Amino acid sequence: MAILQQPTNHTNPFAEKIGDALAPAGTFIATIADIHDEFDVVRQKYQSTETEKVDLTTFLFGFRDAAGNPHRVASRRMKISGNEKSALFGFLKSILGKAPSYGWDYMSLKGAKVLLTVEHVRRRDGSGVFAAIASLSPVPVGFVQAAGPAPAVQPVTQPAAAATLPRPQPVPAPASPPPPVQPPAAPSVTPAEDDEVPF
Repeated sequence: MAILQQPTNHTNPFAEKIGDALAPAGTFIATIADIHDEFDVVRQKYQSTETEKVDLTTFLFGFRDAAGNPHRVASRRMKISGNEKSALFGFLKSILGKAPSYGWDYMSLKGAKVLLTVEHVRRRDGSGVFAAIASLSPVPVGFVQAAGPAPAVQPVTQPAAAATLPRPQPVPAPASPPPPVQPPAAPSVTPAEDDEVPF
């Protein structure tokens, strides 16, 4: 159970799943692929030399770009707090479109769809950029992600009157039966990593 409630280090728990690939900037329909909680994490207090124990959570989002390539992006690690001014409270409010209820298990969000905007942020050390979450919102009602061009719709025509239809002509039987059709051999398939992506 994960009830509303920051880290000893700044390593994102999903860094290995995301890898080195840079997710594209833009707005996408994304799936909440995973949520990772960490408990009793010892970290240094803000602007202090003292340490504290905190519980943290991180969200992982998955989406596909226009070409169908899968990408992942993670939230920053947030203190599990129900305070209305906390980062997690605001984060969940953005996902839900309303304030979360106290006592509600936010792990139930796994698999939910959201509208996710990704931005590229320059690293503090100047070594490039990384993909960060710029904004989140519920997917608008009736908003559907295009999966490709829609098939052309053939117009429906009324059949002509029976008197004007041509009479079917008999087809002579072939002199010999056609050769049997051999099904092609099944291709050798190796499971690709993106086949396991649930978004």
